[in-house]
Amino acid sequence: MNEQEWLACVNHVAGGEYPIPRGMISNYNDWRCRSTVGRALYWMDEVEAAMRVLATVLDVEPDMEDAPEMGLSEAEHKVLCLRDVAEIVWKLAHNEDAALNYLGQAYELSRAYKHPFRSASRGEMFYRRLAILREVGKEEQAVQEAAVMLDMEAESGGINPYRYFAYKFLAEHEHNNGDDAKASQLFAEAFKYYPVSAAGERDLAKAAAAVDPAERYKAYAFCSTIQYKPWEELPPAIIRRDL
Repeated sequence: MNEQEWLACVNHVAGGEYPIPRGMISNYNDWRCRSTVGRALYWMDEVEAAMRVLATVLDVEPDMEDAPEMGLSEAEHKVLCLRDVAEIVWKLAHNEDAALNYLGQAYELSRAYKHPFRSASRGEMFYRRLAILREVGKEEQAVQEAAVMLDMEAESGGINPYRYFAYKFLAEHEHNNGDDAKASQLFAEAFKYYPVSAAGERDLAKAAAAVDPAERYKAYAFCSTIQYKPWEELPPAIIRRDL
């Protein structure tokens, strides 16, 4: 990517509906700027331009000890880039192997990062893999992989995005098979591992009380669209400094 192309991308992102300050993104030599610009272009549906920018980040090795109190860590930048590249490859070429490869890299990197991951759920890349397998007619394989994930995370209690998304996928699978009663049971199990606020508890109670299985499933599915609380809370020491 030459300087003229880069400046055109920066100008587009800085002048969009939700502009990013130019000073935060203009340094091409800072790969985090390229990460931000590329992902912003993808969000703006400038898919081919996004791919050109994000491709420059694929070989970057992030500092796995980088854990800023504000903003994205290097690991998060790289994970989100890999995630978006996977979606672009899938959208443009419908290339299953390439999309799953990039999602796999994002998944492994997010699991390896030992500090708070605040920009997304670490389980999203796993869930997206299952969804792509379903789209290409490999739903039974996806069901088996979800079951393996549940076994692998069986000893983990509390908030757990891997168990949540595995159960969510299985719930959708049963819904697609016409069994909303079983799908609702699986969704109820999924929410045991979801970060839920007091408002979320009320929403889930309403969902559980729905008599009709189809309405109950619909209510649980609606709850799954709401991020009631962050997946990962900031450490108390950091919260105190921010206050």
